[in-house]
Amino acid sequence: MNIKRFVQLFCFYVLSVVVSYRCIIWLNITSFWGTILILSVIGYIVLTLPLTLLTLKKSKKKPAK
Repeated sequence: MNIKRFVQLFCFYVLSVVVSYRCIIWLNITSFWGTILILSVIGYIVLTLPLTLLTLKKSKKKPAK
């Protein structure tokens, strides 16, 4: 992996934390387990979806051998 991929991963990680936290504030969740659940599920979706799409986009650019 190159530095560009690590920067993308870091940016999406920060984005996933921010989006998850904003959802917790917006939904006014006060329970510990509710917070953990929302952070896990929304954070996972926000983190994996863009990285998967970028990987698929990258694999389509490579010519077939």
